Amino acid sequence: MSIFKAYDIRGLVPEELNEELAYQIGRAAASHFPAHRFLVGTDDRASRQQMFEAFTRGLREQGVDVVHIGRVSTPILYFSVAHFGFDAGVMITASHNPGRYNGFKFCLSGAAPVPSEELQQLRRRVDEQDFAPGSGKLGTLEELDPFPAYRSFLQKNMPLKRRFKLVMDAGNGVCGLFTRENLACAPLDIDAMYFESDPTFPNHEPNPLEPENTVDLRKRVLATGAELGVALDGDGDRVMLVDEKGNFLQGDITTLLIALGMKESGHSGFNVLIDCRSSRAVAEILKENGLSVTPSRVGHTFIKTAMRKHNSLCGGELSGHYYFADSHYTENTDLALFTILKMMETNGKTLSELTEPLMRYSQSGEINSEVADVQATLNRIRDTYSDASFSEIDGLTVEYEKWWFNLRPSNTEPKLRLNLEADTPELMEQKRDEVLAVIRA
Repeated sequence: MSIFKAYDIRGLVPEELNEELAYQIGRAAASHFPAHRFLVGTDDRASRQQMFEAFTRGLREQGVDVVHIGRVSTPILYFSVAHFGFDAGVMITASHNPGRYNGFKFCLSGAAPVPSEELQQLRRRVDEQDFAPGSGKLGTLEELDPFPAYRSFLQKNMPLKRRFKLVMDAGNGVCGLFTRENLACAPLDIDAMYFESDPTFPNHEPNPLEPENTVDLRKRVLATGAELGVALDGDGDRVMLVDEKGNFLQGDITTLLIALGMKESGHSGFNVLIDCRSSRAVAEILKENGLSVTPSRVGHTFIKTAMRKHNSLCGGELSGHYYFADSHYTENTDLALFTILKMMETNGKTLSELTEPLMRYSQSGEINSEVADVQATLNRIRDTYSDASFSEIDGLTVEYEKWWFNLRPSNTEPKLRLNLEADTPELMEQKRDEVLAVIRA
C-alpha cells in the first residue's frame, strides 16, 4: 500500500484511503503499540469525521480507550500527548496535501516519534490482517479540551514586550479556528488571511513551501507595512516566514535565527540539529557562536530521534518544521515565531537586517528530476565527481571547496531532489546546470 510513507500514512479519500482501511489501521495500531489510552485529534478536512470514527472503532474494538481532543494542530496533539501523559497519539491529517487527501501521524509516550520501520510493521499487519485478539471489552471514548493547558504553556514561553504588526496566512487550514485565541497572550497585531477553515482550500494549497502559495501573503506584507509575514500549513506543524520587504525566508536560515535567538536568551554551548541540505553558512555561524551542530536525515522522525540522542535544544528543516526541547522535541510553530520576534526586539532590527549577514552563499533551491533508475543515477554521480568528498546521511552529499550539493531520493516517487550551493551566483548556476545534466542524462 503506497499510503504508508516514511514518516506517516497519507492517501486520497476514498480511492486510496477509505473507512474500512482506516478501521484496519486502528486495529493494527492497537495491536502493535503498547498503548492502553490513545489521544486522537483531527485537522478540518471534509473526511475527518469518517476517518475518526472508523479508526477509533478499530482501536476500541481491540480494547483501547480513546480520548478525543477535536480539531487541533499537530503541535497541539504532540504537546497534549506528552503533557497529559498518554501512551500514544495520532493526528488525523494529510498535512499540506490537497483537500481530498487524509492520513495519520502517530506518536508514542512523551510525543516520541514512530520510526519508519514501525510504520511498515503496521502496513504488514494490515496486509496480513494480523491483529491481536481483542480483550472482549469495548474501549471507552472520552473528550478533552487541550487548549487551556496549551495556552498556559505558550504564556510561560512568551518573552515579548513591544507590539509587532504581522500578517498571518492560515491557508484555510485548521489553525484559523484557534490561532487568534492561542496568541492572545502575545502583543501582536495580526492581519489574518484565510483564517476561515475550508477543506477545499479555495485560495491556495496549504503548502507554504511552494512560492506560488505565498504570493498573496507577500503582497499583503508590502501593502500594509507589516514587520513580518507568517504562512502556516494545513495542520500547523510548518511555518514559513516573509520579511518586511516581501522576501521569502529559507527554512535553514530560519533554523539558524532560532538557534541564535535562543543563545541570546541565555542558553549557551548547546547542540543544534540541522537538515543535511542546509547552507554551509548555518554550521559555520553556529560554530562561530560556540554551538555544536549535528546534521540529520530529512524527516521529523529522524530529526526528533537525533535531537533526543544529542540532547539538542532546537533543530529545523528546510521544509519549515522547527523543533524544541522545551516542546518535547517536537515541532512548534508558535515557539518558532516567538523566538524570531524576540530576536528582532532585542536587536532593534528588521527581519531582513537580521538575515542579510547570514546569507553567505548562493543556493539553487530544491530541484526535482524524474529518473528511470534512482540507484544507477546516484552511481553515475559518484563516478562523475569521484574526486569530491562524500557523505550519505540522506541520499548523497558531494562536497568541494567552493561548492557542494545533496542529491536525495524521494520516498514516494522515482525522483531525485537536488539542493546545490556555491560561493557565488555564477558558480552556483554553472554547477547546477552541470549536475542536472548528469542526473538527466
